[in-house]
Amino acid sequence: CRFQKCLSVGMSHNAIRFGRMPQSEKLKLKAEMVTGDRDVEDPQVADQKTLARQIYEAYLKNFNMNKAKARTILTGKTSTPPFVIHDMETLQLAEQTLVAKMVGSVGSLKDREAEARIFHCCQCTSVETVTELTEFAKSVPGFSSLDLNDQVTLLKYGVYEALFAMLASSMNKDGLLVAYGSGFITREFLKSLRRPFSDMMEPKFQFAMKFNTLELDDSDLALFVAA
Repeated sequence: CRFQKCLSVGMSHNAIRFGRMPQSEKLKLKAEMVTGDRDVEDPQVADQKTLARQIYEAYLKNFNMNKAKARTILTGKTSTPPFVIHDMETLQLAEQTLVAKMVGSVGSLKDREAEARIFHCCQCTSVETVTELTEFAKSVPGFSSLDLNDQVTLLKYGVYEALFAMLASSMNKDGLLVAYGSGFITREFLKSLRRPFSDMMEPKFQFAMKFNTLELDDSDLALFVAA
């Protein structure tokens, strides 16, 4: 009979029984096997999910401007659009409100060249982001238990990559958000500034355009920055 022939060519009893099962029973058995595999992996998967959730929550807590907020503004889905800075006149108007809101009094800067004022504004924004990154790092599970020198080293050598990744969220091909999303400086205006100021932002735009093609959301960015 076929059963004996199958045994004679080396097939096991279990394999023969599985082959003779009705299709519905085969599917049920496969589903039970998959569920069993998942149950074995559950503790590790659960730990990873918990860690990812903690990092994401720390990210949302410590960064004032996340990608979801930035994309909402950049795609025109807010009731109050950002003030567009596209020339010297609009820059001066912005300095009376937006820059004052962002960096405090601008009285000491009013007599300086536009390029220097914009550079100072960018410096203040970078310092604030570095502060946010530091607080975020402290919230990452396990970071604060590291030796203090190791913490400083990790922040020192990882801050620029994290800074550029966060900056990319506030940029599109036409410009970038400033003053907590209340303003938008056009890329062309930045290009029109005298050198070396005009050359400082263009590489960051080029990086941002490539980085944004990854289409990372805030949960992805949280893990990327934490890494």
